[in-house]
Amino acid sequence: MPISLAFRAKFSIATLALAGMALCLAFVTTDSGKAGLGPAPGKVLISGTAYAFFDIDDRVPGAVVRIDEFPGLSAPVQADGSYVIEVPDDANVTPYIDTPDGYNDIYLQTFHTSGSNLEHVNFQVVPDLYYNGFALLLDVPRDENGQIEQCVIVSTFSIHEARDATTFDPGFKDVYPHGLPGSTATITPLMGDTRGPIYFSYPAILPDPEQTASSEDGGVLWVEVPPGYYWLEPSHPTERLAPFLAHCENGRLINANPPWGFYELKDGEEPDPAVMASEPDTTLDARVDKKAKAGGKGKKRKVKLGLNAGEPLTAKLVVTRGKRKLGPAKTKQLKPGKRKLAVRIRKQVGPGRVKAKLMLTDEAGNTKVATRKTRIGR
Repeated sequence: MPISLAFRAKFSIATLALAGMALCLAFVTTDSGKAGLGPAPGKVLISGTAYAFFDIDDRVPGAVVRIDEFPGLSAPVQADGSYVIEVPDDANVTPYIDTPDGYNDIYLQTFHTSGSNLEHVNFQVVPDLYYNGFALLLDVPRDENGQIEQCVIVSTFSIHEARDATTFDPGFKDVYPHGLPGSTATITPLMGDTRGPIYFSYPAILPDPEQTASSEDGGVLWVEVPPGYYWLEPSHPTERLAPFLAHCENGRLINANPPWGFYELKDGEEPDPAVMASEPDTTLDARVDKKAKAGGKGKKRKVKLGLNAGEPLTAKLVVTRGKRKLGPAKTKQLKPGKRKLAVRIRKQVGPGRVKAKLMLTDEAGNTKVATRKTRIGR
């Protein structure tokens, strides 16, 4: 459908729109990010190139690539725009680029490392001028510093030839336009005042709220997305595309760009395991009894605390009076179901009130601590 007159009137600087909206489409690949050495055991390498979207030959040295889930990890961007960063295997990783003044940080999709290095994980760095034009064009609310208040997610439905082009020039530059027309996508869950999907037109390369599917450009976005994890699922009448996971926080601009994001799958191909990330497990499933119980006499005095575990757990029970431990801590591996832990109280401990502290850890590393008071006799 044509863009409405009202929409055209809202932002009439055509050159700014053409360049600014290229945020979602002009991503390319290069060999410059390949690592010369293999990763350490239990690690994988992520490599790629950072460049400015208004000039794909303009690299961004001085920027730093980081990993959202692992704040201690970082890698400098070299003069040619390349970077290599080592990250844990079998982990969720969300790469982002910490940019110099005058640019805005870009986050990528959330990957789950699955035993293989990830190549051509590129960043397209956006200067303030085009960032502001992007926000103005779509009426995206911004804070007093001019930053978007919530989250924006951008991706591209890209044809498989774009993924086959593993170099920049010759290669990706020759695959243009690289979008897969007629594609659509959904976001789950649909939260708050999220707007989208908004598809980009072609050849104007403008986000058009009236458009119902992707054009040859392939661009799509969602704006005003609240914090959280979101599953983005593509669809096409005849072709299959890869989905991805996005982790939104307020002020975050995410671009799941080619050759990742919504990429076309070849006949018989399944999505790369790295893109099949899932929202991390952040809860520990266990109900701890409301009361601890003390029983026995003399050398057989014990303090017991029960729980109902909904998953395998490591449990540690400590009984104290003030800062003093009243018996050896009890540590145990628990299977799901109703379980009890007990600590034997030393014979020299006098009667009175004591505190039972139960510390639980699940296989995902989530923890839970519960304290209960009881009274022991002689």
